[in-house]
Amino acid sequence: MTRTAQDTFLSDQTLAAARDAAADPCTVPVALTAPNGERCSWCDCPDGPDSPHNQRGYRCPGCPQPAAVIVSVHAGPVLRYDFPACDGHQTDIVASVVRTVGGRP
Repeated sequence: MTRTAQDTFLSDQTLAAARDAAADPCTVPVALTAPNGERCSWCDCPDGPDSPHNQRGYRCPGCPQPAAVIVSVHAGPVLRYDFPACDGHQTDIVASVVRTVGGRP
């Protein structure tokens, strides 16, 4: 899916509002915006010592689905992380961000 001009405008407005909110060091804004043809960035591989990521030469296939949204996390007014997310993994990505920001395992 390619962004329309309207998608780009709305995404820019949303990201600007999140960037402005990130000026408060107690706030970590999360914005959901339109994708531009990206693939989902979520990985369903298990974590921990038995993770296949710990094997030399392992290449994670990741999620093959197209992104439905871009989850943008602002960790300050000039630091932003973007995570393309499909419909099935959008909640997983947002929950992972919340756990990380909240300091929970």
